[in-house]
Parts: sequence; C-alpha cells; structure tokens
Amino acid sequence: MLRVIFDTNIYGLLIKEKDANELEERITNDKEFIVYGYKPIRTEIRNIPKVTKLSKKTRVILLGLYDKITGNHFLKHSIKITNLAKKYYDYYRHLGGIYGWDTSIRVDFMIVACASYYGLDLVYSSDNKTLLGKHPLKAYRHINFKENLRTPNFLKYKDLLEKLRNLI
Repeated sequence: MLRVIFDTNIYGLLIKEKDANELEERITNDKEFIVYGYKPIRTEIRNIPKVTKLSKKTRVILLGLYDKITGNHFLKHSIKITNLAKKYYDYYRHLGGIYGWDTSIRVDFMIVACASYYGLDLVYSSDNKTLLGKHPLKAYRHINFKENLRTPNFLKYKDLLEKLRNLI
C-alpha cells in the first residue's frame, strides 16, 4: 500500500481537469493508494480569499475534494514536525535558499516533515521552486539522514495523472 500526501496545489490542479470527478473516484476507491490529510494543508485551502462568488465557490469545492480524498486518514500535527520543518529551513538557508519562513515554503516544509515523521512513501507536488526545488530537496535528505528518518519520494502532478488515468 502506498501512503501519500498531496501538496496543497494538487487539489487545485485536480479540480481543473475535465475528468476531475473520475480522478477523485479513482483516488478514493484505490485501496492500495491512501492519501493522508494534514491540518496545515486544509488550513491553506480554507484560507483562500472569499473576495468573489467564484473564489467562495472554488474554496468550497476544494475543501470538499480534500475531505473526500483524505477521508478518515488524517495525520496529527506536533511540535516535533514543526521543529523538523525548521531544521529543513535552516539548512535550506545555509545552502543559499532565498525564501523566508513566513512564505509558502513554511507549509511545504511542514508537509515534508509530516511525511518524513510518519514514514509516508510519496509526496506529490507541482511546486518546482519551493517544495521540489534543488535546495529544499538537499535539505530534506540531509536533515532526515541526521535525524534517522526516511525521506519520502517526490513525484510531480503529471505522475499522479498518469497513475490515475492508467488504472483499469
């Protein structure tokens, strides 16, 4: 069984697909592919601005998709995860990383820290600058090695679509 977590951006990309409902169904029905929820991801979705009717509707759709995909598979946040994410960040900055902690990189590092802490197999993301960037990937591997944690594998959104569309 593959235990995975989606970066927040995956949910937004999924709802844009023409076959979004079918993809959602394939994710939720695949017993060998469990997607876990994590509070910082849901919070990012919930914090989508409610400025227009369109953004309110998108927010509601995304929250519904998130809840259906993650079901009752939820990973608890802890101070240990926050501390691990901060270690990633410190090493990332040491490597020359440019993003500040209070940007979206904080949640990205928390997602990877959560996946590492709970021993998940995969993290899916389409974020090539922060979550999947060269410096962050080095930071995850370096810190996880020091902390004796297994670094999850990282796949892109296109890999997820290929997997889902090839299910029979």
